[in-house]
Amino acid sequence: MWVQRLKSKKVKISLAVVIIVILAVGIFRWRDFYALAESVIDSFTDESMVADTWNATVDTGNGELKQSEKSCEALDWFCDEADVCANTLGDGDYIIVAQADAPETKQWKTDQSNCDRPQCGVDGEQNGDDLQADNTISFTDYPARDYCDSIGGRLPTKDELNCIYIERASFGDNFAAGCYWSSTEYSTTCAWWQYFSSGYQLRSDKTGSHYVRCVRGW
Repeated sequence: MWVQRLKSKKVKISLAVVIIVILAVGIFRWRDFYALAESVIDSFTDESMVADTWNATVDTGNGELKQSEKSCEALDWFCDEADVCANTLGDGDYIIVAQADAPETKQWKTDQSNCDRPQCGVDGEQNGDDLQADNTISFTDYPARDYCDSIGGRLPTKDELNCIYIERASFGDNFAAGCYWSSTEYSTTCAWWQYFSSGYQLRSDKTGSHYVRCVRGW
């Protein structure tokens, strides 16, 4: 009888040891997992680790959230000044500004005709209407906008362009003493531009060539 009790006791002890070992391993693995998760979280909150990349949460439609990167190449865009000028076209809260002008002056449009959908927000001859921010649209007939498309940006709206002028010291203060196109249409034949020597805004023929400084919605 005592032999059976001893065996039973040994079995219980063995089971207890096994359970303790499993729990210990589980705890260490959980700690490792927690440390890994914490390091991943830190990589999204530590500014020194994200550098020139911002991360935004995106609703996938089924309640889940995932990270969506917004890339900002520091050599091409004034990324640190993202909160200086408000976005008035609806593709972000702010705009970031290219560090340099287009290599040469550009026409607003290759002919003096209405800016219609899909390139503009509404059809034809609308003072205040803007060229769209969507770079999946073809802007072949809009050379200034087409150039901005080629570098992943767009033209600033009339109001955004005025903000860039006011805050030009924040954006390198390397603007030409001339006229810069906005994305804003004035009429069938004209669009708005801003003179960076004095700051006044006027409109001129769409086929005229002026300077171009691109922006991105942010």
